[in-house]
Amino acid sequence: MTSPLLQGEPRPVEGLVPFAATTVDVTASPQDGPSLLLRAAARLTAAAPLGDQPALARGELTCRLEPGLQARMFLTTEMRPGAAADRLLRLNLTLSGSSAPSAAVLARWAEIWHRQPLSALEVERVAGELPLMNATVERLRPGKPLAGYALLVTGHFLTDLVHLVGCLGELGAPLEAVTVLRKDYAYQWRDRVHGHLQEWGVTVADCTDSRAVHEHAVRADRAGLRPLALDDGGYVAPQLLDAARAGTWAGDWAGVVEQTMSGVYKLRGREPELTFPVFSVAQSRLKGRIESYWIADQAVTTALSLLPAPKIEGQPALVIGYGNVGAQIADILARRRMRVAVHDADILHLIEAHERGYTTARSLPDLLGDHAPLLVFGATGRTSMSSPEFTALRRPAYLASVSSRDVEFDLAALEALSGRRPASPGTAGHRPSSTYGLPSGVDVTVLAGGRPVNFYETDSISNLHSDLVYAGMLTGACAVTAPATTPGLDPAWADEVLEESGLLQDYYHRYGPPAGRPIPASTNPEVAPTSPAHKGFADLTAGGDDTRHN
Repeated sequence: MTSPLLQGEPRPVEGLVPFAATTVDVTASPQDGPSLLLRAAARLTAAAPLGDQPALARGELTCRLEPGLQARMFLTTEMRPGAAADRLLRLNLTLSGSSAPSAAVLARWAEIWHRQPLSALEVERVAGELPLMNATVERLRPGKPLAGYALLVTGHFLTDLVHLVGCLGELGAPLEAVTVLRKDYAYQWRDRVHGHLQEWGVTVADCTDSRAVHEHAVRADRAGLRPLALDDGGYVAPQLLDAARAGTWAGDWAGVVEQTMSGVYKLRGREPELTFPVFSVAQSRLKGRIESYWIADQAVTTALSLLPAPKIEGQPALVIGYGNVGAQIADILARRRMRVAVHDADILHLIEAHERGYTTARSLPDLLGDHAPLLVFGATGRTSMSSPEFTALRRPAYLASVSSRDVEFDLAALEALSGRRPASPGTAGHRPSSTYGLPSGVDVTVLAGGRPVNFYETDSISNLHSDLVYAGMLTGACAVTAPATTPGLDPAWADEVLEESGLLQDYYHRYGPPAGRPIPASTNPEVAPTSPAHKGFADLTAGGDDTRHN
């Protein structure tokens, strides 16, 4: 029997003029469509000051959101080729009124509409793309090592974050005590991830909110839980050290798991202040030797696509920062037949780059002037170029950041040198590339507005690639809770834990040479997961009632 919400065609609202529309696409079973639409309508009315309830007429829902602002909501479906049981369900929202409201009002209602939690089918698909995390949970779940802890997670709002938080719940962490600090990038799924986390009862805050870490610790203390952080970019540990100095420390912090070098750099010189363990996935051999290539390849591919001319063979390029990712970028550029120079403040890295055949110099301004790069990659995790470096440029250049935030290039200094606002052709919804004209006549174009190019108009590396590091972070979180853990930052400890955990053996078994035996179905991404890890995660998302998360 067809639901009334699937019948009829949407019709204009009498006396009102439609002026804005948006849609959310959800992969789900057709019978879930009416429930999805009703739940989406409930989100709008919950945020509406008028308190009106949606009315059903002629196959659509209608309600007033504000005085003079009417919402029409209806459902359309699309059968996907070759898909027997699932469809693309489109949730449609049209706003009408006697006059159009401001762009800010429209954006607010659109964002609420787009915070549609993932469907059960979408959750299952994401879980199947993260087999290493599933296997890690399967190993660690029996002891529920995260029971009694309030997890604080800094993350990019990609679908793998949903699975990471679900895995924390599988390991015992109460989801209602979890806080996620949102890193603000224009990812395709960012609003849906946000909505899914909120439906779980997770607290979401912006990563730049200076109060969020303290408030998480206060909530944890009230609930009788110990705060524990999984960080991405040094948002937590430095704040805790600053709070200790200021006498505003809150909570009995169990420790911090850090996955970026920029986060590690923020602790340089402050290691003696640490009264809690920092588990450094960032410095681990697991991350450095495997993940770095994926990041470098994505960064180079995206940066080259943003250049106006595709002919780069024979052109000079410069890589600032010859760490794990920078070294991979240099190798990729050399294979693309660019003439590559390298700079690093660490003399050992500089020697290594020189002995691999790259042009090097101790002085970055001298290297910029002599090598005259067309393309510059900043991969230091800190500010690598400011006024002295910009003024050393002798030709038009393109700057590409590969750090986890917009710190590589001192944009304020660049704008001050330019003396005028940059030209920004750009793309709506993303921070555009910006061109600055220097007094010397040299134009400097900052790709993606100084944000990491590997995050530009993309959801970065695939879930199958992020799987390894997130599995390492889950392993690190459980290691931090072990008795008699030593305070401080010890990269050797992280390597020892990760390499003895079985994670690398899982990785090699899956992606190494064939061993004459099939990969177990429980960790096969082409097969819907049936392992206890996946079953438990599915239970978290469904709670025994499919309509709760559809």
